Amino acid sequence: MLLAEKVCLIPGGGSGIGEATAKLFASEGAFVIITDVDEKAANGVVSEIGPKAKFINCDVTQEKQVHDTIKKIVEIYDRLDCAVNNAGITGTPSNIEHTTLENLSNVIAVNLTGVFLCLKHEITQMIKQGSGSIVNVSSGAGLIAVPSMAAYCASKHALLGLTKTAATENLLRGIRVNSVLPGSTKTPLLDQALNMSEGMEEIILNSIPSGKFGTPQEVAEGIAWLCSDRASFVSGASLAIDYGTVSR
Repeated sequence: MLLAEKVCLIPGGGSGIGEATAKLFASEGAFVIITDVDEKAANGVVSEIGPKAKFINCDVTQEKQVHDTIKKIVEIYDRLDCAVNNAGITGTPSNIEHTTLENLSNVIAVNLTGVFLCLKHEITQMIKQGSGSIVNVSSGAGLIAVPSMAAYCASKHALLGLTKTAATENLLRGIRVNSVLPGSTKTPLLDQALNMSEGMEEIILNSIPSGKFGTPQEVAEGIAWLCSDRASFVSGASLAIDYGTVSR
């Protein structure tokens, strides 16, 4: 199995890409710890997976909660092998002149500060072990501009810089840090964004060479590979999973 006996933390594992990743990891032999602000959704995923999964209530924007989550995982499993920092929000679509500071701050708090806090405490534990693999879930919007999504684009561009810095700092510590950049993927997060702006679905579909949305399972496969020992020579990489959308 690709991830046999690995202990894996997945913030934002209650739906979408996080849910698909949790289920795939468990099927590949991993112990999966899901955190999410939507406790009902996360517990539903845990129930589907079975005894290989646990839920811990954690808001990634709160450092003490992140610290305590890592501590609890180590108390139970004695280590943390992998982490997939997936928690994220889109915010309210609007042009920059209409974007409120509150909207920008909320998106940055989850998509950037939240990942920073997770990285900080995940890496601290992995340094003690001398090993670990982390994947940050960015977006194709981390490479290109998306009109009316300034806050989201800014957070995902910044996340790539954070990922590369974390990778560089830990090259000699046995810790790999990479990112995936999903294209438009059919998740509740995408559905929420599509419902906020009329005509957005057609615009996005026209930008995808295949003319269809990706699936969470397709993204999860890339994440699983990056977390596995098969990607042992990969760190600091940004893996686009978007059917060539950003390469055109």
